[in-house]
Amino acid sequence: MFHYVLFSLLVLTFIGSCVNLCCSWGDHQRLYSASLIVVLSFSVLILMFLCRMFAVKAQDRAIRVRRTCGIMC
Repeated sequence: MFHYVLFSLLVLTFIGSCVNLCCSWGDHQRLYSASLIVVLSFSVLILMFLCRMFAVKAQDRAIRVRRTCGIMC
């Protein structure tokens, strides 16, 4: 669910926000909110990748500690 559904939703949200930004390029009142939505959706997309990387790093550290403790203990 995390990889397929969340990633797909975030990519579609980012693409939709970019389309919204392009459509509101001439209107100055909508331009600020459209650009803010693009920045926020991009930030959430980066946050998803960072959360996954941090979880994998923590898992790797736990495996490394378990292996060294098993050899030394």
